[in-house]
Amino acid sequence: MGKIAAIRSEGDLEVVLLHESHDLLAEIIGPELYAIGGNPPDQQVLFHTHSAFNLFLILVVEFFAEGTQSAYIDEKFQNWSLLKGLRWFCNTHPEESTETKLENSVADIEAWLAREVPFSFWCPDVDDEAAIQFTLKNDQLVNFGANTAKHHLLRLSELLGKLENLCMKEGYSFSPQELSAVLASMIEELRSRLQYHSTHLIELLGKVFFSLNSVIKIRFRNNPTNRVSDMIIPAGVTSSVFMDLYGSVLVFKNYDDARILKHTPVTTRFLKMRY
Repeated sequence: MGKIAAIRSEGDLEVVLLHESHDLLAEIIGPELYAIGGNPPDQQVLFHTHSAFNLFLILVVEFFAEGTQSAYIDEKFQNWSLLKGLRWFCNTHPEESTETKLENSVADIEAWLAREVPFSFWCPDVDDEAAIQFTLKNDQLVNFGANTAKHHLLRLSELLGKLENLCMKEGYSFSPQELSAVLASMIEELRSRLQYHSTHLIELLGKVFFSLNSVIKIRFRNNPTNRVSDMIIPAGVTSSVFMDLYGSVLVFKNYDDARILKHTPVTTRFLKMRY
């Protein structure tokens, strides 16, 4: 590893998780991407623009996508995502996670992402009589939506490969040219479905954000200082770089509850049902 700045201990990992998760969730849960229409408990998210919806999908994927060799702990490289890291945090700090409801909010978003749903759409370029049908998990829905939002078809060989595998499992066989048409038709249906799910998804993410922010608020309240040298630093932190980062988390990532609640919808039950 040499002198390259890296996560080398569970203490480093905890600091980075708190910092990066709060940053990403603050970017999602706020006024820049969407407005909220209606009154609780029948609210719905309205994205400002087509591009704002694309950015939302890309940011959500960043929350659960794993980084390859993102940490070097116990003499081995490890892959971590922010969501996987928050699950680790809950298991490592069970009392803190229960008190702030982080355990519940993380479990809820994990369950939603892991849920398998039937998916069907029409592609008249390959068959104008029968719909194409297969099963996807919600995390796959978001992944397809995000990656097609930021790439052109010419750069989507990996995603086309995933689509081909899904189709083959259901007995479909398409040429490369047909598969591109299938993907285009699939994305139309997929974006509509993700628009439908977006309010509920933002509500789930907002609850994770609120709980995570509560962890930071309580830690600061229990040791109210802006001097890093006087802070109770997570055990095992390997350098002053991570100590200073932890200090910035406790002092500057310490939002009022109202800031988060204002931008977290309370979703009508009809937007929590299957599409």
